[in-house]
Amino acid sequence: MERLAYCVIIVSDTRQELVETVTEAICHTDSCILVHVHADKGADRMVASFVGSPETVVEGALNAAVVVQRTVDMRYHKGPLNPVGALHAVVFTPFSNLGPQQCEEVANTFSHNLADLLEVPVYQFNCSPVEDLGYDNLPQAIQNNEPIFGPKDFNPSWGTTLVGTSRSYLMFNVNLMGTRDQANKICKHLSERTDLRARTVLLDDAETTVIGCEILDCSTCGLHDVMDIIRVHATELNVAVVGSHVVGSIPLQALMKSADYYIEKEHVFLIKEQQKLRFIIDRLGLNSVSEFKPESKVIEYVLGVNRHGPLQSSTLQQFVESVGSRTSTPGGGSVAGLVTVLGLALGQMTGWMTWGNKKHEGCESSVTSVLPSLHKTIEQMMPLIDADAMAFNNYLLAQKMTTMNDEEKLRKEEALEEALLTIIHVPMKIMELGSSCWGDLEKLSSNYNPSLKSDFQVAVKCLETGIWSAYKNVVINLDDVKNDETKQEIAAKARKLLEDTENMASRLLALLEK
Repeated sequence: MERLAYCVIIVSDTRQELVETVTEAICHTDSCILVHVHADKGADRMVASFVGSPETVVEGALNAAVVVQRTVDMRYHKGPLNPVGALHAVVFTPFSNLGPQQCEEVANTFSHNLADLLEVPVYQFNCSPVEDLGYDNLPQAIQNNEPIFGPKDFNPSWGTTLVGTSRSYLMFNVNLMGTRDQANKICKHLSERTDLRARTVLLDDAETTVIGCEILDCSTCGLHDVMDIIRVHATELNVAVVGSHVVGSIPLQALMKSADYYIEKEHVFLIKEQQKLRFIIDRLGLNSVSEFKPESKVIEYVLGVNRHGPLQSSTLQQFVESVGSRTSTPGGGSVAGLVTVLGLALGQMTGWMTWGNKKHEGCESSVTSVLPSLHKTIEQMMPLIDADAMAFNNYLLAQKMTTMNDEEKLRKEEALEEALLTIIHVPMKIMELGSSCWGDLEKLSSNYNPSLKSDFQVAVKCLETGIWSAYKNVVINLDDVKNDETKQEIAAKARKLLEDTENMASRLLALLEK
């Protein structure tokens, strides 16, 4: 799996030609994927975010830095945020298959290269004594504090640059209808957290004050944490909170985490991703400054990460034609996954058409306990339809490996065994996930809309058939596994799952016939 880093650069200028040139510099870096560009004219700050391999994001950030040095002069900066330099900050965060220590190495490589290339001082982001002293005091601050890289010299047109890492970095503004002094009082409460930085900005209209927040770790400090602190202390000061704004892009998980918080707090029933997005956009007031468009703001949506594989994305006709074509994949494993997930989907439909129906109000507590579980399992199951085909294709590739010498023979043997176990793992996972939902269906069977009886019966039969089909895909491949202990362990587990399935399906179908 490819290692990927996420990079955010903050530039102290918003002129259109600069924004376009910096954007081009990033986009023209090979394999560098631009996520979002935001020009905040009120703050005179441009924020750009992009993703790539460790080497790629370093190159992309350096290319942007060269453009900034050529076009930005801090002596003419007018913004209210008091940045430390033309390229104020560069923050790297792990995105995929990259650990915190490896991300630190990426930041150090960039810092070293930036200092050498542009001959400028570089300081540590979020822990440097030069950060909050103001640009007028920066010359003396540089003289008094050794940079981590670069000369100990002050260039008035450039200043310095802060470089560092974060577990998950996010810029989040909250709008108040109050004074700077009132906002500063609230900022003091925010500053008690170590995973959050906050400052006050007075906008030109003199009526709206913005608390600008830098969340340094979204896993420990959520958007809801920030908003709740601000709302509590704003209420104490009789100050109105009038929405918020995400500066740049945001990870999907950060939004889902805050949505789940408010869902639990307000005792509402939402389980679908798009429902949660709409809900949290409303609760945080993310449309107050400009429309929050998930397709251009959420990192995973922009990159198409963890969306859908080719089979999952295909139409029904395309899928059926693929199964019926003269190819090995998609085959029985993918079909087993589809049949299983269709059974779960019909069970979920039965629940939804029971919930919220005045004729079945007494059933709601049991239905609301079942639907989230079914929904989550369906989401976990869907990618397995593609995973089965991919596993078999990888096995075919391993079969084509050369065996010119003993070393190559051993390598091929190991690759085949690994690929074979993956082929077995996918249908085993289908069996495990499908079997985990029998309890939910049993609970639903005692409290459901009886007009959906036939749909529920089909759900049970599809689930049973899907698990049986997955079992057959496990068994047929077990013969080729060389490790007898592994073979016996998998066989015993698969048999137990199938027996439990047959028993549960028989019992449920009998109950539904009454």
